[in-house]
Amino acid sequence: MADTQTLATPWLEDVRALLNVGQIVELSHLMNMDMPHSPSHPPFMFRLTKLHCDSKLGGDTTVSSDMFTMGSHNGTHIDGLGHIACGGLVGGGFVAEEISSRRDGYREIGIETVEPLFRRGVLLDAPAFFGLDVLTTTHALGAKELSDIAAHQKVEIRAGDAVLIRTGWAQYWSQHSKYVGYPEGAPGVTGDGAAWMGDKKIRVTGTDTFAYDVRPAPSMPAHIELMVKRRINIMENMDLEELSHRKVYEFVFCALPLRIVGGTGSPIRPVAIY
Repeated sequence: MADTQTLATPWLEDVRALLNVGQIVELSHLMNMDMPHSPSHPPFMFRLTKLHCDSKLGGDTTVSSDMFTMGSHNGTHIDGLGHIACGGLVGGGFVAEEISSRRDGYREIGIETVEPLFRRGVLLDAPAFFGLDVLTTTHALGAKELSDIAAHQKVEIRAGDAVLIRTGWAQYWSQHSKYVGYPEGAPGVTGDGAAWMGDKKIRVTGTDTFAYDVRPAPSMPAHIELMVKRRINIMENMDLEELSHRKVYEFVFCALPLRIVGGTGSPIRPVAIY
């Protein structure tokens, strides 16, 4: 019992310190068939499979139902450690081919192994720092930039934090090609920016862009630095506009991945509570 209480204390203290007005801010995009997706991933597909006029349960009672299909990296989602590899190795030093199969996914590091994320959250608002509404294409956020933004906002990055980085790119959500950055690219985090956060031992990080890394970046250095080298999960396609509008830079962060055994990722519905 003592060990459990010791582990729980830091986030309990954060909750007590951060909850002031009881406001909840959504950090995810709505899911529909018009949302942008990568050519590398299947799109989100939705259909009403039963209308109320199709059948009756009994008397005047009817039922309507639906179905959807999607890739695990559609919409607002979190990457599992199996999603990215370098030299054949995934997070934890596993050889990817030795712990995976097409049928069962990844042993040891499937997305079901990611715990419910309930911890202190920090927003680093890059456009606000630079006096912009949205960062320019291919704007690279390195260690110095991220450190300067945190200092300007007077927020400290601590071990165990969820660090969210706003680029303003969510404003292009309805412009498919522009948002996904083909072929022009998109702003994001550099390898040394990722290493800076990793050195602070954060637990998870996310951005409002499609790929987290500044693009184009075929080798995905921020993904490699965070997930392969340090086992820090990445969240993508977040909506950080309202949080920025409210100028809320510290909050309780909550997100729960689906427990998809062996999965390389999962949709999430993250929220900030303050």
